[in-house]
Amino acid sequence: MPKTVMILAHPKIEESIGNKIISEFTNKYDNVEVRHLDKLYPNFKIDVKTEQEALLNAKNIVFQYPLYWYSTPAILKEWIDQVFQYGFAFGQESALNDKKTFISLTIGSAPDYYNDDVMEKILFPIKGLTEYCNLTYGGEVVSFNINNYTPEAAEKAKQVSVEHAKKLLGLINS
Repeated sequence: MPKTVMILAHPKIEESIGNKIISEFTNKYDNVEVRHLDKLYPNFKIDVKTEQEALLNAKNIVFQYPLYWYSTPAILKEWIDQVFQYGFAFGQESALNDKKTFISLTIGSAPDYYNDDVMEKILFPIKGLTEYCNLTYGGEVVSFNINNYTPEAAEKAKQVSVEHAKKLLGLINS
């Protein structure tokens, strides 16, 4: 199986339900490396060479994050800005051309508002990055109602998160 690197961005992972379960579930597999950006770089000083090496050693790149006001958490944006440099990820040459990307996204609210047009806008930054850098887009797994406002909601979010992780692994390994 090809190696997968999961780029996990969640500033409060211990308080998380979805991202914590998804990343822990996938990290159990030998072919998956989870890189938790908030723990690696709490001061936002990204080790670009180390991160580029992690991407070079992988066949698949998963962007795992919660939706924050229609965007990624700040550390993921900073990571992309630093790691996806000209000459490495795009330009006349790219070291990433044979890589496949996936979005694994959790959303705290219900899916009612997120019609196809809204979802396309939310997914566009990573999908656009994929296209611009001549990577292959492998798809996305999106789960809603991933919150812990009540004990019942927390239990449901746990179940949804395990199913999310299984679906993500199936997508990666297909």
